[in-house]
Amino acid sequence: MTLFNIAFTNVRKNFSQFSMYLGSLILSVLIYFTFVSLAYTKSIGVIFEKWGIGGQGVFMAAAIVLILFVAFFVFYSSNYFTRSRKQELGLYSLLGLRKDQIGRIIFYENLMMHVMAVVSGIVIGVFFSKFFSMLLFRIMDLSINGGFTFSVSAILSTLFVFGLILIVTTANGYWIVYRHSMVELFKADVREKNPAKGSLTLSIVGLLLIGFGYFLATRSIEDSIFWTEDFFFSSMLFVLFGVILGTWLVLRFLFPYVVYKLFLRKSFFYNGTNILTLTWLRYRMKKTAGTLTMIAVLSATTLTIIGALSSIYTNIISFAENSNPNSYQTAWSTQTQREKIYDVIRESKSHTLVYHDTADVYKGKVIDKVDEDLPAVDQRMDEFSVMGLSDYNRLARKLDNDSQQIKHLEDGEAIFLSPIGRFENKKRAHLWMKDPYTVTFKNNPTKYSLRIKDIYHHAVFNTDMVYSALVVNDRLYQEISQKTMPKHIDIFQVTNEDRAEVLDQKIQQIVGGDPYDYNRELSSFYSNYHMMSTLIGVIMYIGMFMGIVFFAATGSIIYFKQITEAVDERPRFEVLQKLGMSQKEVRTVIAKQVLPVFLIPLILGICHSVAAMIGLSVNILYSVGAPVVVSTTIYTVFFIVYYFVCVNTYTKMVSSGDD
Repeated sequence: MTLFNIAFTNVRKNFSQFSMYLGSLILSVLIYFTFVSLAYTKSIGVIFEKWGIGGQGVFMAAAIVLILFVAFFVFYSSNYFTRSRKQELGLYSLLGLRKDQIGRIIFYENLMMHVMAVVSGIVIGVFFSKFFSMLLFRIMDLSINGGFTFSVSAILSTLFVFGLILIVTTANGYWIVYRHSMVELFKADVREKNPAKGSLTLSIVGLLLIGFGYFLATRSIEDSIFWTEDFFFSSMLFVLFGVILGTWLVLRFLFPYVVYKLFLRKSFFYNGTNILTLTWLRYRMKKTAGTLTMIAVLSATTLTIIGALSSIYTNIISFAENSNPNSYQTAWSTQTQREKIYDVIRESKSHTLVYHDTADVYKGKVIDKVDEDLPAVDQRMDEFSVMGLSDYNRLARKLDNDSQQIKHLEDGEAIFLSPIGRFENKKRAHLWMKDPYTVTFKNNPTKYSLRIKDIYHHAVFNTDMVYSALVVNDRLYQEISQKTMPKHIDIFQVTNEDRAEVLDQKIQQIVGGDPYDYNRELSSFYSNYHMMSTLIGVIMYIGMFMGIVFFAATGSIIYFKQITEAVDERPRFEVLQKLGMSQKEVRTVIAKQVLPVFLIPLILGICHSVAAMIGLSVNILYSVGAPVVVSTTIYTVFFIVYYFVCVNTYTKMVSSGDD
């Protein structure tokens, strides 16, 4: 029998053992191939080029990061899988095979796994390519029908990447074989001779490191002395490595300390199967600490990526809608241009004109002295566009979007319209409203003192056309209008404004300029909204796939750890079953043993992620609550499902089948 036949027979007869490793490979190939395929898809490239956002560059940059992580993920899985088979490799040596022959068997097995994974991953990727492209378009909120994608460049890239990974994993298998003698290969991983008792002192140190890392992470970068230019880099390193070190100390010393204290409580120790669970935990803690730390960090990373990107996505999409209340706004349009805009709207079969209105605003400059030593975030506004109370109320009623009406304003009082106001902290709002502003207007010698009475978190003009709008009473507005040149704005509200690409281009041709670029004389809901939704949608899509890879890595690390331990623990459970332990009791013991591996890293990962999200909310001033709760809940549910899968697999591997 040739070495290839031995490898083939081994894979065929023990396919259940290879299945998880194969599944990890297929998932890795699928995600990488999907990524690269989308980057090479011409239709998506046209969209990115149209909006000028460099989306393909983002995809390719993410693909490079993905290569590094997938390579680590596959290498780690392969290393764990090969080490779990040391006794099998020792048997080959006992039968007379040389180490180079054993290495070739490992190579053939890896080759078969990679070939099956690459073929399966590419076929699944092509088959589901329409779904993935439609998902991307849905996240970007574009009405485009995605098609099946078959990219030769993506296939060649996938073959090259996973060919390199095959070489690395095979070399690692050779290294394991050559490093260990036959006796060492046969010897199972032994428990620690001296069970860990833990250390309350080092546990407290670990908790303090985590606590101070949380403290730094949740501080405002603009206000905290720890995030000044002199300490920024060191603070960032401490948050990263301090929390990781603290996590390891907690898992290495606090968890064993708790187990040791439970071990000393005889009433608990001798209750049911606790004697088996606690004994197993005591003799596994040293080797488990590093793995649990990695699981906790990966869980925190996954939750932070998904939570942060979903929060930013939700808030930016909301901002894009709130900051563009009108379908179209034109500045200084002539009567001829208005008639032409009317005509193209009437000719459109998908859109009808809801209303047309006009308003004049007056741009003023704040002349108050500014303390230039203060950071920009602590400085007040430097210019405003002023509109009248009657114009505001009329436009607000027409928008029918819960815009607040203004009943009365005294001379010198103003309402600030800020669609981003909901993202501003109380300090910024206080700065806006603290003291009156002294405002002047071009060719107007009068200085006006305006005090912001309130801030409304909505607008009646698109913010790229009229930014920082102040509403003043009609008497003051009339006074300003008599001495100041206005900015005349025409407003066109149409139906189906979010699907108005063709209409956009026609109106743009009338006004002039690039339909997909900033235009001082035209503001379009469609262009402004989709420019933001496309960019943030691409980032969200990439983050979603990154989160899947991190979750898969977490699951694989746990799974291979449990499989390795199941192989080592099988003789112990066989003895226990011969002594009368039922399969139900075996499952109970395994469930208790496996639970800390899932529960403790999950809790620590959620805590780390929550601290990171609080810091994100404090510094970018976005609301992160709902997206974080949803993503954390989904992640936890998947983690629980995976826990039961591992318990079932572990139980089957150690059970004799006798009840």
